[in-house]
Amino acid sequence: MQKTRIVVKVGSSSLTDPSTGLLSSEKIHTMSDQLAPLLQNPMYEVIIVSSGAIAAGRGKLGWQTTRTLPEKQAASAVGQSLLIDMYQREFAVLQRVVAQILLTRADIEDRRRYVNIRNTMETLLHARVLPIVNENDTVAVSEIRFGDNDSLAALVAILLSAQYLVLLTDIDGLYTGDPRVDLDAKRIAKIEKIDDHIRSLAGDEGSAVGTGGMRTKLRAAEMAMDSGIEVVIAATHETNVLSRLLAGEQVGTHFISSKDHRSARKSWLIHGTRSSGRLCIDEGASIAIQTQGRSLLLPGILQVEGKFQEGAIVDLVDVHGGAIGKGIVSMSSFDLQYLIKKDANIRHLGDLPEVIHRNDLALL
Repeated sequence: MQKTRIVVKVGSSSLTDPSTGLLSSEKIHTMSDQLAPLLQNPMYEVIIVSSGAIAAGRGKLGWQTTRTLPEKQAASAVGQSLLIDMYQREFAVLQRVVAQILLTRADIEDRRRYVNIRNTMETLLHARVLPIVNENDTVAVSEIRFGDNDSLAALVAILLSAQYLVLLTDIDGLYTGDPRVDLDAKRIAKIEKIDDHIRSLAGDEGSAVGTGGMRTKLRAAEMAMDSGIEVVIAATHETNVLSRLLAGEQVGTHFISSKDHRSARKSWLIHGTRSSGRLCIDEGASIAIQTQGRSLLLPGILQVEGKFQEGAIVDLVDVHGGAIGKGIVSMSSFDLQYLIKKDANIRHLGDLPEVIHRNDLALL
């Protein structure tokens, strides 16, 4: 039986009281009602990516705001257990156990940890447990932060090869203008490609309690579409929005996935990793990689930038600095620089391995 796998991202604005910015048990109850029909249908596998831990912690601590990173981390440490407890009580009525999964960017970037996360979540779904994912704010600093749960949700959808990514928020899709101030703004029903015009419609600001906004949702949509995942931005407050969406009704803004999407591994390379360095390659290597599906060989490298070890992720750029792709190198930066300096001999060394094998290379 083919199951439909859905990642549902719930933003802070969908879980908090707008007057106080604190977690709202009423809104969490509304969210559980939205999810109930899916959870009761064996044809669906659901994963929740939920914000709200910092808001829950602020309420418990009696704090009006959290200005500094340590304050946010402290509030998250207090609030995460409160948030998961509220979810547990809501879904216990449906006889569903919930599991808490806290991630940082470093967990996704490390291939071994990435696979371990996937295996754990696959096991939970097989056992009909509801995974609830959030960023591990208590330890995350700028170097290992996702920064917003929209990006996290897209990466979770890629990790699990989901069919749908649904971004629930306080607005029912992308509009031609800001519907809060522009009475003539119209909701865009379907988008097949995110270009500069679409990005210009996103505006600048998110909600008062969130870290995202429409811009982060568009970034998440691009990542998911590129990986063959359908994306919908919809409003939490719409009645039965998830059931209606899966029944084929037009709700929110639907982003159509790319037909020529990447494999799961290459989606991880492009979207789930950050690069440790950069290789500038010559025109011949650029053509061979982009049009002939070839691996990157040592003679094609003109310059090595950054310090990295064997197995690191690096960017590939052409002679004009244009981005070509990302890949996993088979040599360290030290070894590459040493061999490039011996350029006269490189051309005659036929037994050197590929610097980046084509299976470890993803083009932009």
